[in-house]
Amino acid sequence: MSRAVILPAPGGHAETTEDTTVLDRLIAQIRDAGCDDVTVLTRPGTDRPVKAAQIESADANTDLRHLGELAFAAENGGALYVACADLVASPTTVAAVLSDSSRRSGVLVGGDDPTAAPVNCERGLVTGPGPGPDRLGGLAKVSAAHLARLKRHWPRRAEGDAFASVLAALHARAIPVNAYRTAGLEHRQVGSADEALATIAAIEAVDMDAWRLKNAIKHDDDFFATYAVSTWTPRLVKLGARLGWTPTPVTWVSIALAVAAAGIFATGWTQQADERLWYLAAAVLMYCSFVFDCVDGQLARYTQNFSSFGGWLDMMADRSKEFLIYAGLAAGATASGVPAPAAWGLAIGAMATQTIRHTADTWYAVLLDTAVVRQARKRESAPPVGRAAHLGQRLGSASEQVMGAHRTPLYWIKRTIVAPVGERWLLLAVAAVAFGPQAALAALLVWQLLALGYTTAGRTLRSLAARTAALRRPDRSAHRDDGPLGKLVPRSPVGGDMTPFAATAAAVAAAGAAVLAAALGTPPWAPFGLAALALVLAASVARTDHEGLLDWFIPAGLRAVELGAIGAAGIAAGVSWPVLYLLLTVIALYFYDLAAGLDKAASPVARRDLGLGWPARSLIAIAAAAIAVATVPAVATVVYGALAVYVAAVFVGAVVAGTVRASRAAAA
Repeated sequence: MSRAVILPAPGGHAETTEDTTVLDRLIAQIRDAGCDDVTVLTRPGTDRPVKAAQIESADANTDLRHLGELAFAAENGGALYVACADLVASPTTVAAVLSDSSRRSGVLVGGDDPTAAPVNCERGLVTGPGPGPDRLGGLAKVSAAHLARLKRHWPRRAEGDAFASVLAALHARAIPVNAYRTAGLEHRQVGSADEALATIAAIEAVDMDAWRLKNAIKHDDDFFATYAVSTWTPRLVKLGARLGWTPTPVTWVSIALAVAAAGIFATGWTQQADERLWYLAAAVLMYCSFVFDCVDGQLARYTQNFSSFGGWLDMMADRSKEFLIYAGLAAGATASGVPAPAAWGLAIGAMATQTIRHTADTWYAVLLDTAVVRQARKRESAPPVGRAAHLGQRLGSASEQVMGAHRTPLYWIKRTIVAPVGERWLLLAVAAVAFGPQAALAALLVWQLLALGYTTAGRTLRSLAARTAALRRPDRSAHRDDGPLGKLVPRSPVGGDMTPFAATAAAVAAAGAAVLAAALGTPPWAPFGLAALALVLAASVARTDHEGLLDWFIPAGLRAVELGAIGAAGIAAGVSWPVLYLLLTVIALYFYDLAAGLDKAASPVARRDLGLGWPARSLIAIAAAAIAVATVPAVATVVYGALAVYVAAVFVGAVVAGTVRASRAAAA
């Protein structure tokens, strides 16, 4: 259960009406935002009653002690919200912090209060005291996950005041602190009734419905979403809000439309105009599915109706729908006379490339955020070393300049070249109607590979300039997904920061060679041997320290190794193509949930030990394929199908258990 603690401040007792103070107003706003457990710390001699539990606190050091006691109380299993009693803000601003159901921590910032402490913000993170123009806003969130990390390191003495000390403790543990903003809505910590009334008047002068609708639309979305969707969806969002729609059912509508489109694609394609109309209908359904995919997030922001499950479902649905469309197109190509290896092979290639790309995207963002936090702590402030690092630094500066020139031609080129989701769906829909499903999948795969090469080259150089080891973290094994076999691997005798990256890169090359050997129809021992080599190389560094600057590539590399090894063994053993695609898709979605834990900090999955780990899954698949080649070919198809069902059942079970656990905790 989440808990809010309000720290003492003289301005909290300023009256805003005859019977309401700034503090009373803040307490009501916190409760309206969904946090009923509110405790107010008061100074000795304060005789004005407040509408919440009170604890007398003599000074800032005592404030810190009470904060720690309340934060780590046995009954408090949720986030801790820390507010200053003199904060005057709109309900929307308060809810912007309290409605964040993810595992992130953060603090409200703005530029309205010249008396507030200035801070430095970079990449949406507050990195510590700075020159401004951003300033602290008097409301912070410490997530339950981060409270657990602070329990043994809770500050004993205040650095200035308790609020600043909590933020300093987060920074001291290298915990990213998100910057919550509500641009255009004034908020400040006040010292008098006149100042409070003036701030409230400024807030009430804003058309809140128009403000929420404007801020519900992403201002940094991709080209297709910006001009083909978001130009008219605000009207749909307002209609949905009036009709009582909530974001999660809208996500399910998007999924249903994608299922219908995939079903039509699977029926096959011909040159006849009347039959191609069905593909045109499927393309329209894809567009509608994408529209509702945008609307669910816009509706959540407009109504401030957020949930951890909703954010997780939105991310998982995006990839599930896309992979389902790939399957529909592959089935349609096969129905149209295209050989199954050519059709399903393209679908598997597109699915695997997108999974690897997205994993790399997620970890690159982790790299940059980690660099921001660690460099702010002076841990890794060394300048770039070498020509490649200096080139990476210049590329980073150039990229920031291009992205800063919002909605210019060069900005749109940079955003589009990386094959964003809306543009991928547009390509699939148009190419499928005009040229057929095989051409659509082939065109998509080519674009994905070009985008992967483009991003990999630039990010490699930029990561050398960042000089940060992104996988130097306690949950490294979970993100590698080594499973129980990973614990049995001895530490590699080969030292050096580059060892894990080099071993993983060699494993990726071996897995790629295995896929090529299987596709070319070489004797089965060749793909099996190469797949086994990839498995050994990648697993050999499971327990080695990951201190390299390029180790952020390793999670994506391991996804490539597993998908490649299982795919190569399945092709060599003659596994049914739809079954092979199903298993690889289930594994890919399993890893998208891992990415959701980093990207949206919202995965409901708490345990992954029953998922076996990528080495065990790969070993099972290779062994089944080898047995099938030596005995009955159908054995591999049966084992692959059973493994797909098992991984899916474990995953769904973990999601259900995590969701139920979170619901019970919220209701406690």
